[in-house]
Amino acid sequence: MIAALYARVSTARQEEQETIDSQLNELKGRIAADGHVLPEENIFQDDGWTGEMLVRPGLDLMRDAANEGKFGILYVYDRGRLSRQFAYQEIIIEELINKGIDFVTVHDMQAKTPEEHVLQAMQGVFHEYERVKIIERFRRGKLHKARSGHLINGQAPYGLTYITKQGNESAQIVINPEEAELVNKIFRWLVIDQLPVRGIKKKLFELGYKPKKGKRDYWGSGAICRLLRNRVYVDGVVYYNKTEAVVAKKPLKQTKYKKIKRTSRKVRDRSEWIPYQVPIILEEPWLFEKAQIILSRNKTFASKNRKYDYLLSGLVWCECGSKRAGDGSNANGHYYYRCAEKLYKFPLEGKCKAHGVNAVVLDGLTWRNLRNFLCDRETMKQQAEKWLGKQAMQDEAWQTEKNNLEKLIEDTKSEELKYAKAFGAEVLSFEQLQQLAKELKAKRNGYEARLKEVNETSAGKTNISPEDTDRLVKAAELVLMDMQKDDKRKIITDLVDKITVYEGGNVALEGHLPLFDQKLGCFHGDRNCGITQCR
Repeated sequence: MIAALYARVSTARQEEQETIDSQLNELKGRIAADGHVLPEENIFQDDGWTGEMLVRPGLDLMRDAANEGKFGILYVYDRGRLSRQFAYQEIIIEELINKGIDFVTVHDMQAKTPEEHVLQAMQGVFHEYERVKIIERFRRGKLHKARSGHLINGQAPYGLTYITKQGNESAQIVINPEEAELVNKIFRWLVIDQLPVRGIKKKLFELGYKPKKGKRDYWGSGAICRLLRNRVYVDGVVYYNKTEAVVAKKPLKQTKYKKIKRTSRKVRDRSEWIPYQVPIILEEPWLFEKAQIILSRNKTFASKNRKYDYLLSGLVWCECGSKRAGDGSNANGHYYYRCAEKLYKFPLEGKCKAHGVNAVVLDGLTWRNLRNFLCDRETMKQQAEKWLGKQAMQDEAWQTEKNNLEKLIEDTKSEELKYAKAFGAEVLSFEQLQQLAKELKAKRNGYEARLKEVNETSAGKTNISPEDTDRLVKAAELVLMDMQKDDKRKIITDLVDKITVYEGGNVALEGHLPLFDQKLGCFHGDRNCGITQCR
């Protein structure tokens, strides 16, 4: 038979220890001994993937191949390789059996009779139980070790290095001289040199300092702020059991495959923290308290809390395809929509070379054109007449008759359906059904004719005077002319889909009102341009 195999290990450590290779070698040997053929493309594996989740790339490829009939028998090391959840094991095995594929588990009972199927299922339950026991055993063992004063393996803060257990010597955390020197520099840059966090970020990049971990070669603002707020540098205390892994409610990355289920962390109650003494890094402890005051003040008076209130936030796009974001101001108080590709890549050089567009100019130009579009008198008169007519109809007596007629028409339809059901139940004969249907049709035709008369009469009686229309149009114009910024933003959000700024000054507005898309002129300006140029 054409065979396939599936292997899985759940941790990176198992992957490094080549435990998956031992599974593959044993399965290949068993397949050869059984006289089956194993094509290379039928070897499916998941290295370092938890068995707690059903969505795994190797497992999905195996299930797809099974659907396409690419193999007739599947080998696994044991049921726990498919999943550590018993329910997931049964789902996969049932899929295979329904497709006529034999399932062979090397280290579990091979089920042929109903009794053996029950016993194999019990072994699957034990795989799930085994996982729970292993997790609990490790958790309790680590807690006991930590409470006994032993350092548990973990990520040391920047400036410190974790030294694993060697011989009779316990694991310990020691000072990393180079990193400790940089920690002191960062605190001095903030407190003494009065550099902002963004300035510290730029200086670290220019001096070639790289973060301890992460895919980027430059420090992020969040990492710098966390370092400046970390009390370990002044207290000399790290904690074990401070956080616990949980399932993320709002994952940062919406990826299909995740190696672990609990991708987020939650801080435990402080009473559960286990302290451990480490060397103090900060040479001048007073810098830490000063740094907290500066960070708190920056948070209160940050530019984002007092910057220009961007009217078109979230709607402006650059011609390169990236969004434009509201930038801060310089000493002259100018504000710009700048390509976000530049902002997000700082301190690296962005690819987009488009200039910023003056926010005051673009906001004013957009609102003025939109307001002029909405204030078109002919269009406003048509809408005013339509609205006034609807209001007048609701106030007239014939609206009651109209509602009654519509209800009677619906009743005849319901009655017709009842007769049809009675005929289906052989309560009525076909002749009786025909007679009743004829009477219902005549009644409905009469209601519909009367409803048509009422609609025509009401349309004729609804006289909208030109004075009322003009009064409503003028009121609407006054509202649009004297509208506050929050109300302007609501109207723009409702009507405008996208605003694209092109190099050279053109701005394209796309909306969902007829004839709204148009080209507008706009001067992009420069960060340091004069006030006359901006105007």
